[in-house]
Amino acid sequence: MSMNRRQFLRGTLATGAAGVAGHMGLGLGASPAFGAVHDARGEGTHELFKKFKGNVVLLPGKYSGTVSALDLSAPETLAWYNYGLDGMDMPIPHHIAAMPSADPYKSFDFYQTMQPPGAPYVNENSPEWRDRGDFKMYKMRYDGSGQQNRISVVSDVSEATGMGLGVHVSIGVGQNANKYVAYADGQKDMVLITDLGDDPKIVKAFKCDYDPVSRQLHVSHIFPDSSTGKFDLLGRKGMKTSHEAMLGEELMPADPTAVFVDAWTWHPELPLGAILIRRLGCCVIVNTETWEPVALLSTAKGSPDTFPEVKQKGSTWTYSVPSVLTPLHEAGFTPSGEYFLACNNVLQNNIAVFRSTDPDPLKWKKEAFVEGFGRKYLPLHMGNVPDSRWVFFTIWARKPNNGYICKVDPKTWKVVAQWDTGPDPHTCDCTVDGKYITTVYSGHQAGQSGLVVINADTDEIVARLPSPAGHHDHVVVPESWEGLKSSRSTSV
Repeated sequence: MSMNRRQFLRGTLATGAAGVAGHMGLGLGASPAFGAVHDARGEGTHELFKKFKGNVVLLPGKYSGTVSALDLSAPETLAWYNYGLDGMDMPIPHHIAAMPSADPYKSFDFYQTMQPPGAPYVNENSPEWRDRGDFKMYKMRYDGSGQQNRISVVSDVSEATGMGLGVHVSIGVGQNANKYVAYADGQKDMVLITDLGDDPKIVKAFKCDYDPVSRQLHVSHIFPDSSTGKFDLLGRKGMKTSHEAMLGEELMPADPTAVFVDAWTWHPELPLGAILIRRLGCCVIVNTETWEPVALLSTAKGSPDTFPEVKQKGSTWTYSVPSVLTPLHEAGFTPSGEYFLACNNVLQNNIAVFRSTDPDPLKWKKEAFVEGFGRKYLPLHMGNVPDSRWVFFTIWARKPNNGYICKVDPKTWKVVAQWDTGPDPHTCDCTVDGKYITTVYSGHQAGQSGLVVINADTDEIVARLPSPAGHHDHVVVPESWEGLKSSRSTSV
């Protein structure tokens, strides 16, 4: 019997596939090689990683231009996406937030911001990138319902709203759950709130400006064009500064009106949100029922608890900021909403602790400071666990120093453990059961990098996974809206 080349190859491949299937025991009920979720039973690492079942970690790669979803229990990458596919020249995925999902292996949505690379953090490593990239916000979707997992773009939020922002993104929780997502940017000093729809609608937008002569901060509502329903703030339009102030650069020379807006974070119980103002060391507390500023917290040690409102005219609220004892970078709430924590850096390098249970933020008081970081190490990101028994922080330092991760006891506000996880440590986030803390390090976007898993109670580093992507952020997909309260997806 004669056989042509195509018939020969078809028969050979079929025989080979059958042989492999038999070798892998597929006839005994194991998962096929290309199943959407890998079954690691029988593999040497299964006993180590099986306790992480249910934890899917989103990992944006700052220099790689990618985002990937990692099944921590296998461990393996479930799917990944390169933002260059959306037409961007050298995308730089910056911050990320994930919506809750009862089954993250099947489906979940998440939000990603993109940063233009005109920043020293990029320039000192790759100056040829400085004119590339863009301000962007995306709503993304992971789909694991088929035989081939995939991540895809749901909507380009910047194009839909006419505003491009590139720093933090956070999802509403508590009384703001299942309603809003917030974006912020420190080159434009703006915040945008949208709904959660696939075709996002503008809810509210803010702009912050400092008057160095009167020493006053102006917080204003800004509005889209009435004829288009969009802003005209795409790309580099609206920039005050040519680059985002990198870590520790809060006091660099800049446009005198610049305040380096960092993020919006959500109170887990009350209808409140906070606009973080890096350069002035303060936080604007906003009522999310009226979207009006109601207080300006001053986070420095030795400063008053709040700065006074001078006047309110139309859609602008003006506060007196007579002096800046320290800038800040990152702040957020504990999951119960009992405390608001602000990372002061550059001048003081401490963490301010406000009691934040009163519905009137003008009554919030600083009760303690976490101290002992010296001059070289800067408090940065925070990480929670569901019952607030510990709080974790990134303590960052410029190379050649590594920085470290620390654990704080909220009964005493003292550091009780610390880990040198690797050079250039970044964000912390808890597993869905609150037993472990995940954290990433990037090797200053060029050297050692990976993901570390720490037992939150015994302090043991239980796993370390390599990654070449240089992560500035990551998040564990929360399992519910209640679980979102302890997630990085709502605080920074």
